[in-house]
Amino acid sequence: MARIRSNNSDGGRPSGAQGGRTKTGSPAASKTQSLDRAMKLLDIVVREAGHGIALPQLSDAAGLSRPTVHRLVNGLRNAGLVDYNPDTRLFSPAFKLFQMGQSIASRFDLTTLVRPSMERIAQATEDTVYLSVRSGDQAICIDRCEGSFPIKTLTLEVGDSRPLGLGAGSLALLAELPDDECRQVIARNTPLLADHANFTAEKLAGYISTARSKGYALNFGLMHPEMAAVGVPLSSDDGQWSAALSVATITSRMADDRLRFIVELLHREAEDLRTR
Repeated sequence: MARIRSNNSDGGRPSGAQGGRTKTGSPAASKTQSLDRAMKLLDIVVREAGHGIALPQLSDAAGLSRPTVHRLVNGLRNAGLVDYNPDTRLFSPAFKLFQMGQSIASRFDLTTLVRPSMERIAQATEDTVYLSVRSGDQAICIDRCEGSFPIKTLTLEVGDSRPLGLGAGSLALLAELPDDECRQVIARNTPLLADHANFTAEKLAGYISTARSKGYALNFGLMHPEMAAVGVPLSSDDGQWSAALSVATITSRMADDRLRFIVELLHREAEDLRTR
């Protein structure tokens, strides 16, 4: 069985001024900047949860000086959100984050709701179906359902994250945002997409325009020449959560007729889920 996989290499994003105050000199603005930076560091630590991350790499990924990172990450440690192993000198997410996630899991238990739809789509298409949700400037895969076709495009594991716009489901999430927010997300993610020639800010703007006009996001060989995927947004009417369903396959299986079939299937399941 062939398995098509992708390596997500999320680089750092340069930050703004690194002094204790913003350009306005406002203490309130300074506190907001510190909070933004601390949350950025926490995102990186969580992203590197599998093996931990050292201070130099954390500094590089965040685009912040080491003294600044040391001060902020110590604050996260004091809050019980980050652990530090003095033997390996690596930072990792703390157990408190797991407890926090468990306490709110019922509010965001989309997988239970969406899983039957994913299984129907996987059975009808025989391909791999993904469920992704937005988290800040990232799209996180929270479920995957594999079809019976022997060549599987397993480009995402459950828990993997990508910058918004990278991949069909991720692009569907980005295209749903208001124009101003969309431009801001693209600007913040531009350094993270530097290694992906097909995902420059200008090209993303074009993909978003096409996705909005057609009602679905298409990734045809943009990340891997042999892989194609199509995604549709799936969001609650009250705006409490934003998700996307996507189907990934090999490019030879994404001819026009089959693309229309998959899009209609995704839209039908998405509408059913919104109704329920």
